[in-house]
Amino acid sequence: MENKSIMRATYIFVGLFFIMAVYFSYYIEAKSDEQMNNSYNKLTNKLSETTVRGKIYSADGKILAETVTDDAGNEQRSYPYNDLFCHIVGIESYGKSGLESLYNYKLLTADTSWVSKVFTDLKGEKYEGNNIITTLNVDLQQAAYNSMSDYKGAVVIMEADTGKVLTMMSNPSYNPNTINEQWDTISNDENSPLVNRATMGLYTPGSIFKLFTLEEYLEEGGQSSDYIFNCTGSVQVSGKNISCANGRSHGTVDLMGSFANSCNGSFINIGNSLKSGSLSKLCDRMLFNSELPIKLTYNKSRFSLADDADDFLKAQTYFGQGETLCTPMHMALICSAIANEGGMLEPMYVEKIENAYGTTIETFEPKEYKAIFTKVQTDALKPYMRSVVENGTAIRLNDFANTTVYGKTGTAQIDDGSKANSWFIGFFEKDGKSYSIAVVCEDVPNNVSPSITVTKEILKIFDQM
Repeated sequence: MENKSIMRATYIFVGLFFIMAVYFSYYIEAKSDEQMNNSYNKLTNKLSETTVRGKIYSADGKILAETVTDDAGNEQRSYPYNDLFCHIVGIESYGKSGLESLYNYKLLTADTSWVSKVFTDLKGEKYEGNNIITTLNVDLQQAAYNSMSDYKGAVVIMEADTGKVLTMMSNPSYNPNTINEQWDTISNDENSPLVNRATMGLYTPGSIFKLFTLEEYLEEGGQSSDYIFNCTGSVQVSGKNISCANGRSHGTVDLMGSFANSCNGSFINIGNSLKSGSLSKLCDRMLFNSELPIKLTYNKSRFSLADDADDFLKAQTYFGQGETLCTPMHMALICSAIANEGGMLEPMYVEKIENAYGTTIETFEPKEYKAIFTKVQTDALKPYMRSVVENGTAIRLNDFANTTVYGKTGTAQIDDGSKANSWFIGFFEKDGKSYSIAVVCEDVPNNVSPSITVTKEILKIFDQM
């Protein structure tokens, strides 16, 4: 009996040791960078006593953030483009945000030779920290910033087959160079300039959600050739009137025409034909209510539609009103997956890390997160998205010489219906490459579509690149 007790205790201790070994291996592999980058980690922040924080560069070598030292030896973080990259690059004070937070430890690490460090020590100087080379494009970011100057909202542009984020801008913005002097004003501003609306802004999708209603209809065997709807401009649901945009009558439309012209009545009809609970299952697959592969701070998109919901809520949900909320970044990821034959790539913000002398320390490769469509499904969706631009609600985006655009517009009514959020989501092709885009403009008059104007101004620059 005594031997059995000893053996039992031995097995328990061996098992506990094994569990601890597995946990420490997991921690080192998956969690160590997260802990080292934590803005509250005093050990990491202590590195600033011996190391000058490295620079952050755009993809084409322009400095987005650097540490400057005055004659008295005082260091200060400088952002040459002021508020242009404030949300994605972030700040290194007040808790840190953006890439300044994600790569805090790397920027405060000097991966240079021991010989170089010895000479630096002999001179009594600090080491030069590593530099971050991002995927960001200054020209496209500037175009997004300029075209969004009159609107609150966000723009995201990604390379579909790599996940590289070329543009991420949010408006209102703030100047990180004056954050110390203006912190109280900025942090209490009712327009929330500190919030990155690209990843954290939750918006009613409006008609961009018709992309998902259409996808479920096609997956359930719906055929464009079999579908006809007579739009009179409005429909009655539970005694309430639901109109198409501006009360416009679309007349007799097929499935392609319903999508291209964003006919609310037709999509209520389509939604009513779907299997019970099927739209919720599709949205689960599209990663609503789910974690996303986004390293920046973000909010989950939300979808909720109970089987016993009333008919009016169901009708609203089918064309993007109801209780659905989504972020621009999530929509850009989904459009990237459509352009990329179904595979959703993890967003890439940084291409590589170099030491102060330009030697590459680490490179980052594209990673597929998961396939949310099949190629058959994306091939089926693309003609519908192209029809929106060729002869539908986004026809103003059909006149570029070198760029072909696919997409879906949306006007989501808010408050009493006098104001709306204007959306454009989709992807565009040039020189054999595809890029996704999501644009949202907040609180605009219900009868205008500034998201199309913003998208067009950005693509004018892209088309000439």
